[in-house]
Amino acid sequence: MDSPETAKPAPAPADASDEVRVSAVQEQLEVGVETVETGSVRVRKIVHEELQPVSVPLHSQHVEVRRVAINRPVEERFEPRREGDTLIVPVFEYVPVVKLQLTLKEEVHITTTESQQEVVRQIVLASEELVVERREGADGQWKPEKDPN
Repeated sequence: MDSPETAKPAPAPADASDEVRVSAVQEQLEVGVETVETGSVRVRKIVHEELQPVSVPLHSQHVEVRRVAINRPVEERFEPRREGDTLIVPVFEYVPVVKLQLTLKEEVHITTTESQQEVVRQIVLASEELVVERREGADGQWKPEKDPN
């Protein structure tokens, strides 16, 4: 096939009614993507803090110490012992007599009692809230979005 520059025109036919003209058309399609902002969504978190009374258990211990005089001779030392809530700690001393004799001089009774009471204290509690806002277009006004729940 000849290129358009080298093609020679065909001789004109004698009868114009037999003439057929054909046009060649080439179409081109260009595909692309254009980004257009149609709206936006933003989410903000709001933290609320407030003092609220809360009931909490308050533990306390009270210790009572009593000295109980015994002054009785014993044969040997013995360890501290517990009787109920009371810890009994023996205190020994050597007392000169005609002979040297071990004597239980006193006992120290230590009693521990516990109590519990409910007290009200002010403490800071934090809660969080999310705010979802939407806007139409690139320059629209932010409007809160309705909660679906």
